[in-house]
Amino acid sequence: MTTHRSRLKSTLPERASWRRLPEGSLVGASAQTPAEPRRAAGRRSPAARTTTSKRRLQRRLTPLEMIQYPLKATQQAVFDLRRFFVVLALTGVALLLPFPEGLSPEGQRAVALFVFTGSILALEPAPLPISALLVPVAQVALGIDTASGAFGAFAQPSLFLVLSSLFLAEALRKHGLTRRLAIYAIVASGGSLPRLLFNLMAMTTLLSMWVLNTATTAVLIPVALTIAQHVTQPELARRVVATLVLGIAYAASLGGMATIVGSGENAIAAGYLNTLQPFTFMDWAIYAVPLVLLLLPLTWWLLMRVMDLPAGRIDTLPVLREFVRLGPLAEKQTKILWVLGLCVFLWVFGASVERTFGLPQTLLSSAIVSIVAVAFLSVSEVVDWNDLKGVNWGIFLVIGAGFTLGDALQKSGASAWFAEMLAPLLIGLPFVAVLFVMVFIGFALTQLMNNVALGAILSPLLISVAQASGIEPVRLVLPVVLAMGIAYMLPAASARMTLVAVSGAVSAREMARSGLWVGLPSVVGIGLLFFLFSLFGLP
Repeated sequence: MTTHRSRLKSTLPERASWRRLPEGSLVGASAQTPAEPRRAAGRRSPAARTTTSKRRLQRRLTPLEMIQYPLKATQQAVFDLRRFFVVLALTGVALLLPFPEGLSPEGQRAVALFVFTGSILALEPAPLPISALLVPVAQVALGIDTASGAFGAFAQPSLFLVLSSLFLAEALRKHGLTRRLAIYAIVASGGSLPRLLFNLMAMTTLLSMWVLNTATTAVLIPVALTIAQHVTQPELARRVVATLVLGIAYAASLGGMATIVGSGENAIAAGYLNTLQPFTFMDWAIYAVPLVLLLLPLTWWLLMRVMDLPAGRIDTLPVLREFVRLGPLAEKQTKILWVLGLCVFLWVFGASVERTFGLPQTLLSSAIVSIVAVAFLSVSEVVDWNDLKGVNWGIFLVIGAGFTLGDALQKSGASAWFAEMLAPLLIGLPFVAVLFVMVFIGFALTQLMNNVALGAILSPLLISVAQASGIEPVRLVLPVVLAMGIAYMLPAASARMTLVAVSGAVSAREMARSGLWVGLPSVVGIGLLFFLFSLFGLP
């Protein structure tokens, strides 16, 4: 078999593009002169063959694959030794500093573990899941706990709740339910661009409440890329696709804020709060759902203004044809919806059902309900292990690292020492001042590093700040963690914005500009709502 070097070099573009190449054009091909038509027809140049191969690959790939390819290509595959030495140096400095008054030697080693965790998750000398696995290793190496104690934090119920939600998301994706719901939203819009944007955002928010928001974003961005192909004017099409893609990412963030299972930092914060007092799925939703209902229309309106989306219409006939072709729900799709609906019911009312029927305590807790639901779908052959093993297991490890850090700070007394150090600074400050300062710190930091990793670092500190200032921890931890979900400005802020960046639909300038002007009012809204909750003693 003969292979051509030029064909071996052929690959996908670095950034996926929603544009279609004009018919008959050969981008990058050598220009032909009138004197050589016969020779050019008989033998194409290597550049022409390479470009044709690229175009052939682009036509064969689905939009989701075009997104996933560059995303995989940007994942770090090697260990950065220089960054790791920086992490070790920072940890060593924390260990060698003089012991502050009131802090035990175990507490100082826990502070060193905090420095290690923060630096390794921020600098990422290795891929984030591997970096997270080194946190319990460091806990044992620093003599804070044994191996069984360090890795025991990975058995938190919140971890398995998030993992089960990833499996449920895979069932929705595998059987096309997310795409079907998106098609319903497009058909219901009647082709009106503002209504189409709102319907897609509402659908994305609804889905992200029950399955991890990154998975929802990955499935729905290709829908936006497909919609833009039906806009005839190139400049308008570019603006439409950029607005739709950003709207999907923002709505996924909002939906992820509404429930514990929506985002990884929610699970971390809920796990910490549960160590202070019983904190259930419903306890989180009581605060977060009203906030999401407020922020969704605000985000929609701001995004249309920032991106200057015209009040035009698009041709929805191809979508209507797809809608007719789909037909009624298949048996497995119906089964998934029934299982998900039952999960939602038990997540909300499980404790009441336990008390009513005298069931063992926590039998209907959110984590157990989710695990049983996934087991039922597996036994029913709706999903199998080959489907489930491909989900994002990395988030499981990052959340576990956060619980490991909190456990070390608590056992060593470092959290209590930190609260005592902050108390003189915070006592006497009004709640509104502490609230807005911490919310804006969370919003600023989440633009620079992954929001799940940031949640793992800040959640134990937020509880200490709340205790030092005499604030009920729920009223400080929740707004700050929710503000971390407003990670809109940079690709590094969250996996959702990474997907937006690699889609090629939004420039870096547009992402930063829209993220700032949509994010700032949203953060102010979070602070105001929680201040009103506190002012009127709600909920």
